[in-house]
Amino acid sequence: MTQIEQLKRARDLSIEATRSGPPRRTSNPFFGVGPITDGVLDEAEARLRRFEFEHWIESNYRKRDDRGADIAPFTTAEIGRSMHRGYPADKFLIDMMRDIHRYFGFPKSNRMAVGLGGGHSGFTVCAMHLLSADDPSQQVFIDTPAPETDAARTGGFFRQSWGAQIIEMMRHSRHGDETRVHFAGEEGAVPDADTLTRMGIKLFFGVGHETTGASTYSDSDIGNLLMWIDRNPVEHHAVLDATSMLGAMPWGERTARAVMAKCCLFTPFQKAIGGISGYYVASFTPQALDRIERNQRQPSWPIPRQLKLAVPIDARRPLSGERSVALGPFYDAQVDKMLGGVINTYSTLAFAETRFGLLRAERDIGGVETMNQRAIGNRAAVDEWVARNPLFELGVRDPQRRGAAVTLLRVNDPAIDDRAMHERIIARSKQLLGYEGLTHADGGYEPGLDVARYVNAFPGTPGDYRAWIGGIRPPEDIPALLENLKYAYHRARIVVIEEDLARAGENMVSGLGDMRSTAPASGPDAAKLDKARSSAETMAAILGAIAATTDPDRRAELIDRHAGELARAGGECARLLSQLGWAG
Repeated sequence: MTQIEQLKRARDLSIEATRSGPPRRTSNPFFGVGPITDGVLDEAEARLRRFEFEHWIESNYRKRDDRGADIAPFTTAEIGRSMHRGYPADKFLIDMMRDIHRYFGFPKSNRMAVGLGGGHSGFTVCAMHLLSADDPSQQVFIDTPAPETDAARTGGFFRQSWGAQIIEMMRHSRHGDETRVHFAGEEGAVPDADTLTRMGIKLFFGVGHETTGASTYSDSDIGNLLMWIDRNPVEHHAVLDATSMLGAMPWGERTARAVMAKCCLFTPFQKAIGGISGYYVASFTPQALDRIERNQRQPSWPIPRQLKLAVPIDARRPLSGERSVALGPFYDAQVDKMLGGVINTYSTLAFAETRFGLLRAERDIGGVETMNQRAIGNRAAVDEWVARNPLFELGVRDPQRRGAAVTLLRVNDPAIDDRAMHERIIARSKQLLGYEGLTHADGGYEPGLDVARYVNAFPGTPGDYRAWIGGIRPPEDIPALLENLKYAYHRARIVVIEEDLARAGENMVSGLGDMRSTAPASGPDAAKLDKARSSAETMAAILGAIAATTDPDRRAELIDRHAGELARAGGECARLLSQLGWAG
């Protein structure tokens, strides 16, 4: 069979495989960013959810007079313009920290810091405070291959950046010693407790299992780590990247509670917590906090102001004064208060949205134990589907180390042995999975399915597709996602083969025609719909403002100013809906 005949055969097989049309849709297309998705089914529900958020703000955050009596609600517009200190900003902050601490099951003994900059800032904060260049007895272990070794290079800069940062800290510190930093032979490998003890390890960084690699620690890995900590809790500290770990711990509830209690954890808001990007939280054991204070008596390096956890007790002596975590940006669950503020400016509205999203997940799904179990179930569903579909294989081969928050899949297509062609098919399949769609060589166009956006695997990882499958995802979304991946791959294979055949002088007919609908809608109905939307938005804005205003004089002022506009908008909206045939 010639190469042309082989391509035609592969095209025919893909046409047959997709003859029945696209599979069932996923509930929404946001598989690339974790629980930051609001879980809504469509754009109408998303906008209604926004109204729900505004009502929630107005119900829970109230203006009070000088004696504490309720006056009126704060609105999202006010919160978006307000300062980040004082009331109500302080309440938004502590409410969010309390619920993050409570929901994920952090023990009350462990304090939680919050700050700007996302997960990598959380890692930096942990490293700069727990690591000491001046303590030669502190051996450090990082569970990734050493930077710039053969084992590490394929991971690119991102995967090597954890270890590279620690090396640079030691390299450029006056008393730094790079020989004290030890690395694993492969991503996420945890030596047994005897080996860690024999090496003199006192600080362990667990960053080999994070979102990009779609892996996690096995039961034996996490057992070794906990055993090592238990041998000397005062001196043995473990710092774990919890970005894809919170709400997706596959080791059982007892082990999960032990990890939460005995390890220091950092995570950005936008993954496990489901909040707004650009912030992190980091939890610390009491023993780790003691270590931080000891390190700050003789700092090994300057720590940027916005990352400081230990603050001068005497504000007049920022250089020479004693520093304490008791004044840092920590939430202390034992006394239910923030010990210090968040250094630098934060968005009060972002913290409100983060708490709202977490409470909504708890309401709709359940507690963190339920979230863990759903994540484990979703991981099992992926395993079962791949076992029935030989076109796909799992990027993480060891079942015990497959993450329960993220999955990594690669295509093993015997019909395509050219790497460049494989990559073209994968890239085109993602256009169909998203909203871009596919254009065939003859001009025929398939609209985007918009079922799975940004399912890109990181460079150097063993996969073609990466998707968030954690417990926030309904179980029925998992087979829907996987069937759509398979469908999109076949449709993309058809397009890429047709392109290559056309270059060889073999023009194939897609039979689709140009079904593009990407141009903005036009015509009389579109114009009416746009006007009806504008009228409805005017009504919602005015009614919302009036409802949120309890002061009689101010409410009367609003009504006097906007009542005519409200009546006109209501009449216009009703008239347009009737003309569109939607009046009920």
